[in-house]
Amino acid sequence: MSSTASINRILLITVIVLAAALAAVLVYFLAPKPPLINVGPNSTQNQTSPQTNSTSQSSSTTQTVSFAEAFERGVENWLGLICIYNKYGGNTTLNTVNSIYIIAYNYLYYYEQTNNITYLLMYPIAQYQYLANKYPGCAVNESDQYLANVVMGALSNINTMAYTLNVPGNLLGTPLFIVLNKANNITYVLAGASPLVFYAINYSKLGNVTTFTYQGQELGYGFRANSTQVSFIRELASSGLGIGNPSANITVIEFLDPECPYCAIFQLEYGGYLDKLISSGSIYYVIQYFPTHVLGYGCSSQTIAQMLGPYCG
Repeated sequence: MSSTASINRILLITVIVLAAALAAVLVYFLAPKPPLINVGPNSTQNQTSPQTNSTSQSSSTTQTVSFAEAFERGVENWLGLICIYNKYGGNTTLNTVNSIYIIAYNYLYYYEQTNNITYLLMYPIAQYQYLANKYPGCAVNESDQYLANVVMGALSNINTMAYTLNVPGNLLGTPLFIVLNKANNITYVLAGASPLVFYAINYSKLGNVTTFTYQGQELGYGFRANSTQVSFIRELASSGLGIGNPSANITVIEFLDPECPYCAIFQLEYGGYLDKLISSGSIYYVIQYFPTHVLGYGCSSQTIAQMLGPYCG
């Protein structure tokens, strides 16, 4: 593929990523919500509970938290997860992912109730404070350029993944799942906070290939991966944060962003079932980084947007 075509594809994916992140936020905020989750007196919610004494957007409040700071803490949350994985292992990492998504959910809930944009900027910082307090050895303090490079590197990997697996643009959002059955090479690609990943696991075990649609919109599809694609998926699995049984026939790779609202919804609604499959040894679960929502923070900061270059359009 020529360099011009490669750049054009990157730009196209950038537009898709931003659109997907925006759509995810809009759909999330428009959807009906259950009551605020109560996760106990010693929970992450109580440690980082949003303040609720404001019912309208306050310019003086929002000035205390910038888009740049939300971007910085958002990327550092991902780097913190890598550190936790390396120091404490996969199970601790999975529990931490659950905890920071509870924090995100609660801040997003308060945003919907108050329309105060501060909550959208605060939850990456609250997540970071939780990580830094619980795992002080994994507190991260990197330069903006380094963090921008992390994001651009991750998006470049997404570009390579989309090209290698022929993933259509409408599925390039978070959470994004790749399901591979190593016994027959049946592979599924799925996007969104839905239980379709579990259907895909079952279909792949049966050797079935199908397409998942809802109201005419494709949400995922299956195919028999060729040798090049299988090799690439295995590389993705080996380079990510692997949790569970690496010898399992089923590998599930989730591309996520700690700041993604849809990822938080998926974890809260279906994470328990996913955890059971992991703990039973039925699947090998791998986390990869897809900075969708945090890219929006970076592109909203003039300084960081210049570092992200073409990824901000």
